[in-house]
Amino acid sequence: MRSIIFVFGVVLLFSIALVIEIEAAEAEQGKQLYMQYCASCHGKDGRGNGSVSPYLKIAVPDLTLLKKKNKGIYRLDDVMATIDGRRTVRSHGDRDMPVWGEIFRKETERGRYSELTSLLKAKVIAEYVATLQR
Repeated sequence: MRSIIFVFGVVLLFSIALVIEIEAAEAEQGKQLYMQYCASCHGKDGRGNGSVSPYLKIAVPDLTLLKKKNKGIYRLDDVMATIDGRRTVRSHGDRDMPVWGEIFRKETERGRYSELTSLLKAKVIAEYVATLQR
């Protein structure tokens, strides 16, 4: 009986370590994708001070305030929908912000799971943006 409990404990610890490692890898991927697709406008810190932001017609929003502006709630799906284009954002006017969902799908259109891959990219970026909240 003790050996079963011991084996169960080892398996449980291994599973927890694996989940932590996967979450860390997703967080790093989210940061990398954010830097690749978003930082030029929104800035490395998410405050709207990216290298091209002075040249844009519309002020780039401070992404670090999303939770604060929404009564302390960070709406992951809303952020994902803004990234992938499912949600029209009035301040984006005529879609000045790239609809990354279309670009993500084109990047992976040869694959079988392009829609899923594009949603996953939007998800990990949105999760990274959640870590920028003040």
